[in-house]
Amino acid sequence: MSGESMEQRTVEVLDLPEGLEEELLYLYFENKRRSGGGPLESVEKKDNRAVLVFEEAEAAARVLAKGHHVLLNTELGVKRPPSKDRRRLLLRGTNPDTSAEMIELYVENMMDLNMTDYALIPSPGRDVVVIHLSQPLSKDFQTLSTKISKRTLDGAKVTLEQVEQTDSVLVENLHPGTTPDLLTLYFESERGGSQKVKEVTMLSEGTAKVSFGDYESVDSVLDRPHKLNDTKLVVKPCFDFLQPAQSSASDVLSDETQAEMEDSSEDLNDIQMRTSPLLVDADPDQSSPAGTSDSCQSSSQTTLQILADSKEREAKAVVEDLIEKAETLSCHVAITDPVKCALFRSSTFYQDVQKANPNFSVQNRADGVHIEGPNKLQLQQLKDRISDFIGSMVETRFILELEKAQFLDRKDVKEHLLRTIHQPGSSFLYTVSDSTVSVTSLSQKSADQACSFLKSQVGCFSMPVEMAQEAMLCCREWSEFLQSLGFTSAKVSEQGGNIDVLTLKGMEDEKQAAIMEFLTTPIERETVISMEPGRLKYIQIHCHQLLADMDQVSIFPLEAKDACGLKIHGDAVACQMAEEVLEGVVSSICTRTIKANAPGVARFLDEKECRSVLNEMETKFQVYICPVYVPWKPLQQEDIFETALQMMSQKNFQKGSVNDSAQDAKSDSVQTDCNGTSNRGLLDGAEREPNQLDDMDDVDLYTAEQPDEGTVEFSQSPADQNAASGSFLWTDEIQGLDSDLEEEAQLSLAIQYSLESSNRVQKDDEEQLKKALELSKQLIEDEHTSGNTDKTPSLDQQKTNIGISLEDLIKAANTIELVVFAGYSCDLIRVDIAFGKKVSQRQVEEKLEHRNIRHMSDYHRKCLETIKRKHAVEIQIQGTIVAISGFKDYVTGALCDVKLLIEKISNSVSDEEILKTVQWVRHDPASSDAHPYSADASVFIENAWRMKLKKVDILLNNQPHIISFDKMQEYNIASGKSVKISRKLIDLGNVTQDVPEEEYSLLANLPEATKVDEESDEFQDVVKNFYGTIQEYHSKIRIIQVEKLMNRLLYNQYKLKKASVLQQSTHPTIERTLYHGTSEASVKEICVHGFNRSFCGKNATVYGQGVYFAVNSALSVQDQYSPPNTDGYKFVFVSKVLTGDFTKGCHSMKTAPLKETGDIPLRYDSVTDDISRPTMFVIFNDTQAFPEYLITCQRIHR
Repeated sequence: MSGESMEQRTVEVLDLPEGLEEELLYLYFENKRRSGGGPLESVEKKDNRAVLVFEEAEAAARVLAKGHHVLLNTELGVKRPPSKDRRRLLLRGTNPDTSAEMIELYVENMMDLNMTDYALIPSPGRDVVVIHLSQPLSKDFQTLSTKISKRTLDGAKVTLEQVEQTDSVLVENLHPGTTPDLLTLYFESERGGSQKVKEVTMLSEGTAKVSFGDYESVDSVLDRPHKLNDTKLVVKPCFDFLQPAQSSASDVLSDETQAEMEDSSEDLNDIQMRTSPLLVDADPDQSSPAGTSDSCQSSSQTTLQILADSKEREAKAVVEDLIEKAETLSCHVAITDPVKCALFRSSTFYQDVQKANPNFSVQNRADGVHIEGPNKLQLQQLKDRISDFIGSMVETRFILELEKAQFLDRKDVKEHLLRTIHQPGSSFLYTVSDSTVSVTSLSQKSADQACSFLKSQVGCFSMPVEMAQEAMLCCREWSEFLQSLGFTSAKVSEQGGNIDVLTLKGMEDEKQAAIMEFLTTPIERETVISMEPGRLKYIQIHCHQLLADMDQVSIFPLEAKDACGLKIHGDAVACQMAEEVLEGVVSSICTRTIKANAPGVARFLDEKECRSVLNEMETKFQVYICPVYVPWKPLQQEDIFETALQMMSQKNFQKGSVNDSAQDAKSDSVQTDCNGTSNRGLLDGAEREPNQLDDMDDVDLYTAEQPDEGTVEFSQSPADQNAASGSFLWTDEIQGLDSDLEEEAQLSLAIQYSLESSNRVQKDDEEQLKKALELSKQLIEDEHTSGNTDKTPSLDQQKTNIGISLEDLIKAANTIELVVFAGYSCDLIRVDIAFGKKVSQRQVEEKLEHRNIRHMSDYHRKCLETIKRKHAVEIQIQGTIVAISGFKDYVTGALCDVKLLIEKISNSVSDEEILKTVQWVRHDPASSDAHPYSADASVFIENAWRMKLKKVDILLNNQPHIISFDKMQEYNIASGKSVKISRKLIDLGNVTQDVPEEEYSLLANLPEATKVDEESDEFQDVVKNFYGTIQEYHSKIRIIQVEKLMNRLLYNQYKLKKASVLQQSTHPTIERTLYHGTSEASVKEICVHGFNRSFCGKNATVYGQGVYFAVNSALSVQDQYSPPNTDGYKFVFVSKVLTGDFTKGCHSMKTAPLKETGDIPLRYDSVTDDISRPTMFVIFNDTQAFPEYLITCQRIHR
């Protein structure tokens, strides 16, 4: 509890019911089962609220978390009490005549604030000013308060005070007619701050006080502007000392009387208007108009007179009430002794006085009795009577043995004794101080009787205990038992062998039987000694014999993240002893963090040799060593030259000269595909040639995707780096495609579009195409205006982060931390020295000298950084010497790479020679004009070209680009535009020689299949799903292997189709994982070209002439669909299939049928055998399915 503040342990209880006793509050909030609370330190009750202080902050937190509390059929409110407000301070004692400017200057000088850091809110009397800070106070308040108290303000001595948080705000400048309900709705809405409103009080027509449920709500409301009914509201914190003083009785009377008279006048007019017609109808015999008029006038005057008399009587009553309140007298009878004050409150005299004097208010307070009444003489008489009563109280003392006195002072014993003797004329209270018992009563006789009663109520007895039972008395179970037993105090006698027990008279036999039952009943305990993992490991390694010797209990280690330590189970006495011993061991363990700084030490930590060194020191010095480090990871790219070039690509290059800027902008305005042809041309071709394909049997009539969806971005990804070796890699997060795959995907989409458009109305088709092209044009314009500010910086920032992380990894390789646990602090120092010596013994330095080291370029220096990162060594250059230091094996590897680098420097062409012989240019797609790159960019591109790279990233004008040497293109990732580039040989008379483009085909990038590791989660998931639907074949099929298929072309076509289905489909599930069994001969065809409708009918065409997929693998493993090969192997594809909207199929279907709804003729995406419970799906579009896994299985013959 020492570390817990009073604020954390305090709870404020609201809405207490009348007559609620303090004792009931104690009992309820100490009951953990009902209220969630615990032991209370104090309870302060005032009117209908109380402040509770718990012994533990955890109990207060449970009470607040429970929220719902009911006592005496009344729901109580609980909340944290107000704490000191860190954003508002009180400047008290200011001169009312001091100008606001002088106060502002004083505050700014004394508190070191700017004008925007605060606002001043003066009280109506201007003697108090609230300083409203924009941010919580960061300075020490006591220092600030002392500083201000030493400096006067305009001759006045002022003080700085802290104020408690307020839960209310003052709202001014309200629109006439604003109601409390409207203000409640506003402040509980998102526009007003979304805060729970507790109460709204209208102070005047334009001012209201709004109280919230939480104190934190006030700052949230004050930090935002407010506007209601087109009127800007003035909202400021509400404090009582900022409110105007209450008006005098005469003013109130004047205002209320005037208001009532005005209301009276309005009421009279209203009643006159309503009663006149009734009077006419009441006298039908009056025939003349004059008679009617006189009658109405007479009745109206009578009604007016009655109402005027009534209002006059009400006004007089109000005046009398105000005068009576103004003449109320009061006095106070001080009671310094809290015991006498409590005795007065519990006596019948207090109730008798209240009943006998109904016109007087008699309140018993903490410091005495407060009396209010209208008659001065009676007030004095009542005061004298109460003073005499208090003066007649008698206090008597007697001495008891210390143990017995402490027993009488126990709360439960005291409450029981007071209830037992409580009867008219015998009221008393007692207190205990050491061995002295003080009894306070209303008379000497009553005090003497109370003393005799208290002495007689303490009963004691002794009972023998065995030695084994005596050990039980030291356990916490014994203390818990005595607490639950009640009215009992016990201790072991000084001679031993007996228990001396104190209890109340008459309870001796009952308590003795309960104690004997407790001592003779075996008790088991389970406890956990929590500790950090390092201490647990130390105990397991070096204290294992101690743990083994504690054979009377069971000890289990807990090594979970949320619970670490030792769990002890067994007999309570044995557990207590084991717990005390182990807690002593844990507290005696010393710990120290050792830092080691040496080149490559983090990499060395992963080596077996380092582990052997640490084990040796653990054994020698009896310690446990726990490394705290980020595991060193090897460089992903082993080629240091390519890695260095990638690092260089993060440098920003100027694209070209200033004169080329306008041409660049013009060139970028036309979006082209990889061959320089605009998307418009591709779609125009698709639109012009639909009739050429009308006679195809397997025509696919689908709703075409919008043309802008066919634009596939070309971006650098990890997969691109692997493309050189012929492997494919993709995930759901792929950002773009290679140029050749983009052409294939767009061509497939254009063919689909041409096929589908034949079934559309030509006019509608043209309108859709026009809208799509306008949208595409608008997107291009938006990219020009916002691309540089939104998209590009994020990519640039991403590359910057990569560079920073590489530098951090180089530094991290040279530093480690070891946390050492030992039994003695001297062992920690020995480990520090020993490990430092072990590391230094393994450090070596190699030097290499070469004259070309002086001529290293920025690229070559990047290569050196890459070598440092790759081998975890330190490299220093001094003139023509390269010094490599670190662990011996790492230095040897780094030395080889440095030699390669020096050889490369020797054979490399200088930047100047490159610029004299070669120039890289880009071509404007509109005019084919050549624009040269800047010198730095041209050198960078030439170096990459010389390294035989297929592509390289480059940052041009702070925008990421990709230079593709295969296609001789520059691709802007931010805008998605590409332009042609060429390598210009200056020595050939400025004749441009374009590097010829290679022919690309599907066979140049054959798909691959990778076997899935049987230990991986991926393999387990595929197999689990496969066997989950195999039904009766579960014990008849054995899986041989699972292969993951990688075909980027098929995947990207599938993704394009998925976007189209997602737009048109109304079914919540558009994609399913289904099974397709096939023969060995068809496996390769499907892996390369996907599922082909031309093969339909091989196995079944019951529901249409398309490709069939099964929901359950049980269907696909049947020999009819997956016939075994000569080795008995069967082949089943696990595929992603776009089922979208589906209907029931039939044999004659060559494509999915048209939907019945909608103006545009749209088709279903697939068909099935049963709409409600489908077991198979049929698709008629080859790009609608993607083979994800190939399962090779075999039938088990028994």
